[in-house]
Parts: sequence; C-alpha cells; structure tokens
Amino acid sequence: MIYELRIFKGLFYPNQSFFKLAKAEVIEGLRLRIFCLLLVSAALFAFSGWSGIGSHVLSPTLLRESPIEYESLKGFFVIGRFLLGLLYGGIILTLPSLCFWLFSQEIYAKFVVIQAFILPILLLEQVSFIILAIGFDLPWYSSPLSLGVIGQYLLTHKYVIFLLGSISIFKVWAMVMQYRGIRTMISLTPFPLVLMVLGIHLVSWCFTSAVAVINFVILL
Repeated sequence: MIYELRIFKGLFYPNQSFFKLAKAEVIEGLRLRIFCLLLVSAALFAFSGWSGIGSHVLSPTLLRESPIEYESLKGFFVIGRFLLGLLYGGIILTLPSLCFWLFSQEIYAKFVVIQAFILPILLLEQVSFIILAIGFDLPWYSSPLSLGVIGQYLLTHKYVIFLLGSISIFKVWAMVMQYRGIRTMISLTPFPLVLMVLGIHLVSWCFTSAVAVINFVILL
C-alpha cells in the first residue's frame, strides 16, 4: 500500500490518515514535505528575529554600536534565528520519532510522518507568540493559551512560571495527535503510551524553561 503524506489532511482527519499510514509499505512525498516544513520553520524564526523578538538579550550590546554595526549585528541575529528554526524543526521531526521507533517494529519514516503533523501545530504556537509580542508586547510565557498566566498570579519562581508557560493548548493538541499516531504503530497498552508521550514533552518543557532562565547577557 502506498501512503502519500498530506499535512492538512492528517491534521483534520488524523484517524483516517494514521490508519492508512499503519498499513503503508511505501511513503511518498515525505522528503518534499519535510523540506517545506523546515523552510517554514526557519522563515518563521527569522521573521520573529527581524521583528525584534528575542533580541532583548543582545540589546545592551547593540545600543553601544554604531548604526552600521547595529544593522550588521541585527542581520547576524536574524541569520541565527533562521538556523535556530532549522534546528528546531529538525529536532521536532527526528528526536521524538527516534524515541517512538525504539519501541516499535515499524520503519522509522512512519514516525517522522507523525511528527510532520506535529510540527505545524508547534509552528502555529510560534505564530501566536509573534502576534502577542508585536500586538500586545507580551512574552511567550504570558500567552493566554498557556498556564503561564496562572503561574504568574500564583508563583514568583521564574523556572516554574516558564515551565507552566510551556504547557499550552497547542502542546495538548500535539500530544493528542502523537498518541493517536503511535497507538497504531506500537503494541502497548494506552497507559505506557500516554507516559511515553507525556515524558517526551515534559523533557522538552523542562529544557525550554532552563534555557529561558539563563541570563545570556552575563554570559556575553
């Protein structure tokens, strides 16, 4: 059976798509879709850098430079964000796929397909961060679609606030999609599958929070 990867169809009709994926022997369109997803991820991160999102780390340095040096450093920052977008997309597509594949007899590419449905969801979250930053001057952990707002009212510890800010409706959507996908590929009961999906995201949330806590101005 031949399976053709269609991102939007998988997002809106996941059960049908995952059923066909489980039965597939050949996957078509994977490389092209992966290339497009990585390009979109890189462009989105670059646009956020061009908009000044995340540049607060470099602001003290940029203000001391001449206009020409300022533009040069800003250009390097945008390029760095572009590369970060490629890295972000690559990690989302490959690392969770590897973790799932270790517990399955299916080919690795099938789990990359599942992650190809997850990455657009997480990129949509990045779009929401850009809208909040440009339109409302809010940082990512203050998104009303996450638990970060509640955390800021109840707590003062930055790491915990960032951790709660990492838990959003987009992440829940992604976890549900992942669970629906891997349950057709891995012969485990629901509880271990839920723990597997939750564990991967928990590691991601903890890492994101740890990076957000680091004061890169001091390091620079």
